Amino acid sequence: MNSKIRTILAVVAGLIAGSVVIALVQLFSPYQPPPDLDMNDRAKFGEWVNSLPLSALFIVLLAYFLGSVAGGWLTNLIAMPTKYRPALVTGFGLFMAGLMNLLAIPHPFWFAIVSSLIYFVGAWAGGRLTRKTDARRR
Repeated sequence: MNSKIRTILAVVAGLIAGSVVIALVQLFSPYQPPPDLDMNDRAKFGEWVNSLPLSALFIVLLAYFLGSVAGGWLTNLIAMPTKYRPALVTGFGLFMAGLMNLLAIPHPFWFAIVSSLIYFVGAWAGGRLTRKTDARRR
C-alpha cells in the first residue's frame, strides 16, 4: 500500500480509537448529567458543567490524555516505520474536536488551556510507545 494512503488511514483509525477511548472514560465517569438536563440548552448545560467538582474535570482531562495516547499509538503502529508526525496529526485532530467542544460548552479558563495541550502530549507519548514497541520486536 502507498505510504501516504497508509498514513492517512492510520490517522483516521487513530482519531476513531482516540474518540472511542475518550467516550468510554467519560461514559464510566461517576459524574453524569442529570436525566432531565436538556443538552441543547447551552446555558443550563454550562451551569451544570460549572457546578461539577474539580475531580470531574480531572476525569475529563484523563479521558483526553488516554484517548490521545491510544490514538497516537494506533496511528504510529499502522503508519510504521515513521517518526512521531502521524501521531501528532492525530493529536491535532483530537485537539480540533476538543476546541469545538470548548466553544460549544463553557469551561473554566484553566481547563481550556490544559485540555488544549494535553492532546498533543498524549499523542506524542502514544507515538513514542509505538516506537519502543517496534524496537523490542527487532
